[in-house]
Amino acid sequence: MTKAHVPPQAAGNRERVVSAKVRVKDRVLGHGRIAQGGMWFHGLCSECNNMAGAHYDAAYADFSNSMLARVNLQQRLYLPPVRLAPARVARSILIGMFATSPRLRVMFRGLAEDLRSRRDRITMPDGASLRLAVCLDRRTRLAGMYNAVRVIRHIEHYDVFSEVYFRPLAWALTPSGRGTAQHADQSVVEQQGWAVVDHWLQYSEDRTAADLRSLCRAPLPAVLHPLNGHDRDEWMEFMSDKVTAILEGEIPA
Repeated sequence: MTKAHVPPQAAGNRERVVSAKVRVKDRVLGHGRIAQGGMWFHGLCSECNNMAGAHYDAAYADFSNSMLARVNLQQRLYLPPVRLAPARVARSILIGMFATSPRLRVMFRGLAEDLRSRRDRITMPDGASLRLAVCLDRRTRLAGMYNAVRVIRHIEHYDVFSEVYFRPLAWALTPSGRGTAQHADQSVVEQQGWAVVDHWLQYSEDRTAADLRSLCRAPLPAVLHPLNGHDRDEWMEFMSDKVTAILEGEIPA
């Protein structure tokens, strides 16, 4: 496995960005050693890592940098006139998400193969959905399969197969389908109104200047990770160190 930066280094994920692994030891949640160099896992083979770098990561960086230059939290302008290559951006982040957990290649084998083979148009598998929001927090987070339930004051669910919080964007690969619809009113992602961008994979890779305002039906919400607030003690977290790796870090000022 090779060193896979998620999101790509060209989107600012390098050098002075610091991160540390989240660990549970003796039933206490803490962090490992903080290191510079961005958010990354040894989670992709060289073929897939190089393919993403050659074909998709530059498009992701262009989108991220354009959003960072145009989105202003005080103006609540979350759908600026940004142009992007939707298929390339979606493929870049999805390939990165496969680096966050080896379990994903088992669960979504068809999607992994479609991405690896650069299939012309890709359909998201049943049971999964790619979601997008705006995140202007300097705190970063990269994780594989993760679940949390808020149990104090009111019930909320936060359930992801993979998540990437790195300014100015937040991405989540979330469960979808009948079972999740029954609890939509308790889902953090649904309550916050994250955009569903599964259809970006249906565009041709040659479509490089689509208007973001035509790709999303509603303004993107500005979000923080639900456990980044002062009420983290109100949540129960469920994870396995065998299938979940979590990095938390910060983008320097």
